Amino acid sequence: MSDEELRGRVAGLPSHRQELVARLLAARRRPAGDAIPAVPRDSGLLECSPEQRRLWLAAQTDRQVAAPNVTLGVGLSGPLDLGALAKALTGLTERHEALRTVFVNSGGEPRQMILGSADAPLTVVDLTGDPAAEETARRLAVAAGGERFDLASGPLLRLTVYRTGPEEHRLLFVCDHLVCDGGSLGVVARDLAGLYSGRALPAPPAVTYADYAAWARARARAHAGERLDHWRERLADPPPLLGGEQGAASPRRPGGRLSATTTIQVEGGLMDALRGGSATPFVTVLAAFSVLLHRVTGSSGLTVGTVSGTRARRELEHLVGCFINMVPIPLRVDGTEGFRTVVARTRDEVGTALANEVPFDTLVSGLGGRRRPGVHPIFQVALIQQDAPAPPGGWDGLRAFEWSEEVDGSAYDLTLTMIPRGTGYELVLTHRVDRVPQEVADALGPAFEALLDALSISPDVPVGELAVPSLESFPRRPAASPAAAPAAPEPPGGDPVDERLAAEVSRIWSEVLKKPDIEEDADLFDLGGDSLAITHIAARVQESLGVEVPAWMFFEAPTVGGFVRALTALGKRPDFGD
Repeated sequence: MSDEELRGRVAGLPSHRQELVARLLAARRRPAGDAIPAVPRDSGLLECSPEQRRLWLAAQTDRQVAAPNVTLGVGLSGPLDLGALAKALTGLTERHEALRTVFVNSGGEPRQMILGSADAPLTVVDLTGDPAAEETARRLAVAAGGERFDLASGPLLRLTVYRTGPEEHRLLFVCDHLVCDGGSLGVVARDLAGLYSGRALPAPPAVTYADYAAWARARARAHAGERLDHWRERLADPPPLLGGEQGAASPRRPGGRLSATTTIQVEGGLMDALRGGSATPFVTVLAAFSVLLHRVTGSSGLTVGTVSGTRARRELEHLVGCFINMVPIPLRVDGTEGFRTVVARTRDEVGTALANEVPFDTLVSGLGGRRRPGVHPIFQVALIQQDAPAPPGGWDGLRAFEWSEEVDGSAYDLTLTMIPRGTGYELVLTHRVDRVPQEVADALGPAFEALLDALSISPDVPVGELAVPSLESFPRRPAASPAAAPAAPEPPGGDPVDERLAAEVSRIWSEVLKKPDIEEDADLFDLGGDSLAITHIAARVQESLGVEVPAWMFFEAPTVGGFVRALTALGKRPDFGD
C-alpha cells in the first residue's frame, strides 16, 4: 500500500488509529542513519526474532498449537524444464538466506544458524497414468503441505511437482513458518519464476532477516514492560471454548485429517451493506464474527486473535522471512446493542490492541496461568485477513495460473480467513477436528451466512434478538466457566519419590523459575511456568542428569514429585555416578 493510500484511510479514524498510521508512515520514511544494523556473523549462532521464537517454542512444547506450514501452489501448462526448475530452486535458497536457516536449541533458547549452502529438495510425482490425476494431485498436496520439518537439521522447504499430463504440471512449494510467511510468498513466486526464466533479478535486499531479528528483539525488550499491564487487565479471564469440555478430544476424520473447512461467499453489495460506509471490511467481519460466537456460546466476553504484520519498513518489503505476530482482541457482545454499535466498539478495540502490541511469546509469559496441552494460549479463535492472491506469471514459455489447496492443520480451534475475491470476500472457516465437535462445525457455516444477511437488513436491531432460525436450532454445547482453571493432573503412580532425584529436579526448577525452596507438590504453572520455562528446564535436566524429556511430561506431571515419578515410570531415572 502506498503512502497516499494510507493517508486516504486516516480520515475519520479514532485518534489512536491515526497515531498508528502516522507511525507506519514515519517508519517508511526513516533516514539511512536509522537503518537496521548488520549483525556480526562470527559466532555462527544468531538471535531469533520474536516471531521465530514464538513459533519455535510452540513447536518444541506443543505441536498441536504450532503454526501450520506455508504453501504456494502454481499450475504450469507447457514444456516444463525440470533441470532449470531445480537450478532455480537452488538459486532461490542462495538468494534468501532465511531459506537455508536451521534452528538450534541452545540451553532452552532458539538460535538460528545460517548454512552456507543447503539442499533444495525437488520431488517429481508422475500422475500421467492416473485418470483422476488432478484430484489425486490435490489430495497428495494436502498431505504434503502438512508434513513437518526437522527444525534442527533442515532443509525447511521443499518443492513437489505433480505431473498430471504430458505438458501439465502442478507445483507445490512448502516451507516452515519459521523462515517464510504468507507475505513472503509473492517474493518467492516472483524470484522462482525469474530464476527459471533466466531473467536478471533486482539486487538482494541489503538487510538480511538475521539483521532484522536482532533489531526486532531489541525493540521488543524496550517496549514490552510498559504494555503488559494493559493486557493483564484486559485478558484476566480465559475465553470460552467452542469444544465445550476443556481438553476433550475426538478422533480425526477418516483419512487422518487434522482440520476441515467451510467456505462462505460474501458479495460486494452485502459487504457494503454490513460496513455501513464507516468501517473496514476486517473490522466489519470481526464484529459479525463476534456476534456469531456470542450467539453460539452465550458468552458476552470473547477474545479473538489476529495477525499483525511487522514488515513496516521499506527495506523489509522484498525480504523472505517470518514477519507476523499474533495479537489478541478482547471483545464484548451482550446482545442488547445493534450491529452498528458493535462495529464501532470493535473498531476501537482493534486500534487499542494494535497500539499495545507486544510479541506473543512475551505476552504468554507475562500473563502466566496454566497451559492446557493441545490448546492455544490466550485465545482459541482467530480471524486472519489475507491479501488478494497475485496472479502467477513470468514463467517463460509456460502458462502459469493459481493452483492451491487448503493446508491441513490449524493452531486454533476455529479460524476465519478473509480472502478478497473480486468486489467481495471469500470467508473460510477452518476447525480442528479434535477440538470442535463435528455437529458444531457443520452448523457454523450456514448459521454465519444467515446471520450476515440478517445483520445487513437490520443493523439497529439488538443482535441478541435477531431472528436467525439456523442459530435458534444451533447444537448447544456446555459453556466453559471463565473463572474455572483446569485442575492439575494427578501425578502418576503412588510410589515414594526418589529424594535425591527430587532434590536435583527441585533445584533446576528453582533456578529456572527464580523461585526459592520449591516444594514437592508445587505446580509448575502456578509458579509462573510457561513454554519458555519448559524448554529451559528440559535443557537443564538433559545437561545435569543426562536425560532427554518430552514436553508433554510437564503438562501431565506438573509437580516435582509427579515429574520424578514420570521419569522413573519411563525408565529414565539417571545414574548419579555412585
